[in-house]
Amino acid sequence: MMKLLVGYTADKGGREALALAATLARSSGGRLIVVTVHPEGWDHPSPARVDAEYAQFLEKHAAKTLASARAGLPEGIEAEFLSRTASLAGKGLRDAAEEFDVDGVVLGSARTAVLGRFAEGTTATEILHSSTRPVILAPRGYTAAEGARISRITCTVTAANDASGVIAEARIFATAFKVPLRLASFIVRDKQMYPTGAGYDAENLVSNQLRAQAQAVQDGIRDAWKDGAAPESVLGDGPTWKAAIDSIGWLENELIVIGSSHLGPFLRVFLGSNSGKIARFAPVPRIVIPRPAG
Repeated sequence: MMKLLVGYTADKGGREALALAATLARSSGGRLIVVTVHPEGWDHPSPARVDAEYAQFLEKHAAKTLASARAGLPEGIEAEFLSRTASLAGKGLRDAAEEFDVDGVVLGSARTAVLGRFAEGTTATEILHSSTRPVILAPRGYTAAEGARISRITCTVTAANDASGVIAEARIFATAFKVPLRLASFIVRDKQMYPTGAGYDAENLVSNQLRAQAQAVQDGIRDAWKDGAAPESVLGDGPTWKAAIDSIGWLENELIVIGSSHLGPFLRVFLGSNSGKIARFAPVPRIVIPRPAG
């Protein structure tokens, strides 16, 4: 049973995050903590009592926001609804996630993303660079059918870094949702407008070598798998990141698990170049795993 925190705002991004969180809670038999964060008031009294009036305004706005969350949550989902004050929304959500020891933080996409894709807003950026918890991102326009449940977990694997921590986290989610786990690696044959001095054949040779390395890594993971059948293994291949990601096929209500960049701080989520592209172009909700210590 998972406990998830939802960063809720009374807009489309907030409603999409809530819809995804409801699907996750239904799939795991878990519960939600729906949190809205509003700014802190002034730390000194105003002669004109503007501070008190402003505080009352913020409280009413928070209550209205949480009322809309209650109205938008499907029946049968256990949830509590809280408001917090903080200097930044990301800080308020991060502190709440630590306070309630949640299994993940669910956020919506900025409106700058195209439908079905994800783009970081200010709060998502704060959380992605500071969270010690998995961050679960709803793509723009996310909807779920009544009674929808998670269907499968796909975990991204690279040949460059140790993926054991990411796979372990993906397995936890797959077990909680009672769904199969799939391993996926992506090879992008990104030809430039003009060929390099070595020509396209050399670029293809490099890409084929990366493909062989990725397959070897996946084979090693599967061979060493314990406690149950080894997961399915797939390689996505294409001229662009979008094409490579789309090439492996996706189920309705699937999730993709992405590891934090090796350049990120310990125990903090950080999307590097490749992981950022996967987060941007994946056609399903994403779970971004913080880099573990060590």
